[in-house]
Amino acid sequence: MSNDSGNFALGLILGTAIGIGIGLLYAPHPGDETRAILRDKAVEFGDRADEFADRVKEGAAIAKNNLESRLSEAE
Repeated sequence: MSNDSGNFALGLILGTAIGIGIGLLYAPHPGDETRAILRDKAVEFGDRADEFADRVKEGAAIAKNNLESRLSEAE
């Protein structure tokens, strides 16, 4: 069993390394430009994640209030 997981880990590492190598060879932009694009996308993703978290919190607060009002009505 440990041999199977060792083979899997080795294949995963080799596949990742090959994928990174191919990605670097075929990158459409120079390294500085690619890093700037990735940085911008990361900031954009973080902003979207914050907005999503805020919407989830608002929805949870509304659901909590609805549940509390239904429970108080049931009493």
